[in-house]
Amino acid sequence: MRPMESGHFTRLSGDECRHLVRGHSVGRVCWLSGEGLQALPVSYIVSSDRLFFRVDPDSVLGELAGTVPVIVEVDDIDVPTATGWSVIVRGEASEAPEPHHPAVPAPWAPGHRTLTVVVTPTAYSGRAVSADHPRS
Repeated sequence: MRPMESGHFTRLSGDECRHLVRGHSVGRVCWLSGEGLQALPVSYIVSSDRLFFRVDPDSVLGELAGTVPVIVEVDDIDVPTATGWSVIVRGEASEAPEPHHPAVPAPWAPGHRTLTVVVTPTAYSGRAVSADHPRS
């Protein structure tokens, strides 16, 4: 792999990462399941710095009802300007206590999603990327 000839990466602070995650609503939750590594999209909401999303309790995502180490990746890429960012939220997933979860957005995909999962973050990391010139 040859070194980058243009552009740059910038590390994002924890506060910048939290701000970017709050400003979006779709990410990928990743964990080691009984079936191997999983990385699945979810639509989420942030409340009190925790991420909430709904899943089908009978799907592989239902495994997140226990206390499970996860990462949630949220990113945004603008191909025409060759810029973007990616944030990793490390934390633990578990079933949200019923009276304490906020109004979670409806998932995009159809299905019976009655289990609300909460991810309690333990660390944030992220990078922004920018090319020297927009793509033509």
